[in-house]
Amino acid sequence: MNRQHIINQKGEIEFRKNLYLQQVEGKTIFHDEFDTHGIETILQKRMNNTLQQMTELKEKRITLSPYIEIGAERRQRSLVMENDLSVNGAAVDISFDMLKSCEYYKKVFNKSKSPLRICCDANNLPFMSHSIPFIFCYETLHHFPQPTPVTQEIFRVLSPGGRFFFDEEPFKQVFHFSLYKGKKIYSNHSLERSKIKKILDYFFSVKTCNEVEYGIIENDDISLRTWKQALQIFQEKEIYLRKRKFQVNLYNPDSYFAYFAAYLLGGIVSGVCTKTGSIGNGNLSIYNALICPSCGESGDEQPVEINNDSFQCIRCSKTYPIINDVVFLFSYKKLEELYPDIFNTILNNTSK
Repeated sequence: MNRQHIINQKGEIEFRKNLYLQQVEGKTIFHDEFDTHGIETILQKRMNNTLQQMTELKEKRITLSPYIEIGAERRQRSLVMENDLSVNGAAVDISFDMLKSCEYYKKVFNKSKSPLRICCDANNLPFMSHSIPFIFCYETLHHFPQPTPVTQEIFRVLSPGGRFFFDEEPFKQVFHFSLYKGKKIYSNHSLERSKIKKILDYFFSVKTCNEVEYGIIENDDISLRTWKQALQIFQEKEIYLRKRKFQVNLYNPDSYFAYFAAYLLGGIVSGVCTKTGSIGNGNLSIYNALICPSCGESGDEQPVEINNDSFQCIRCSKTYPIINDVVFLFSYKKLEELYPDIFNTILNNTSK
């Protein structure tokens, strides 16, 4: 099955390290990305939206704790979960720099509580099977060649009766002709376009951004058929296609005109998927759900326990460090590929 290549993963790490330098430390790395003030304005809007959506899910008696947020980046949405909704869980991302920025954004947005931060690979989530009642992500699944491997991993970790919520994921715009290269999406030229120019670019330009130049996958051409395949593992689904002022159910459209319009024009896909079964009592700690990613890669789910400034597998004794309150839970093979300095530090410590 088509998965992220190591080059794509390294691109994610390098690009987001530079974003951290620009948006947290105030250095000028990009002239076509948000600065400190710009990104904080965007994050506040995302937090407000998250609070509204999660409150609606809570009112439907959907269990939100413990949770996992995949592709959490700066953890702004997990901060909402912990502080505004009083639920507990883990924020996971492949970028150490994005995760460590949480302490900065806690102060910016006046939040006191933090989720568990885990630097890991979404293709090998370090959680035991059937353990977590709520998993969510925003703007994440399109960073993979296909969403199916990740949704299958999410399904594995979800507890019976658990929910997977996702939003802000693109689906293919069929009515589109690549006639010219557009300006980078966060550049001033792009942000200050006229309405007519935006319409022309939407139908005729090739979207460009810094992520692609770093090797990050920006898969905006995921077809509706592919989305259905990625989500078919879930027994119950309520998925919607959105485009500006209208939305239509992906599986049971009440308007085939709206469905066809979405098919042609593209837009956002979002919704809630359910794993059938009866949910447990919800008392499991997020820490008790952690497993050794090296053992887990071979299908052997072994717990890890905290040991001073690291976690350690109770079976293979491999050690996983905690740096700036971020836990590194990659398999040793993946950790060596993505974070060689940290991997070598582990080897040096264990050889003493």
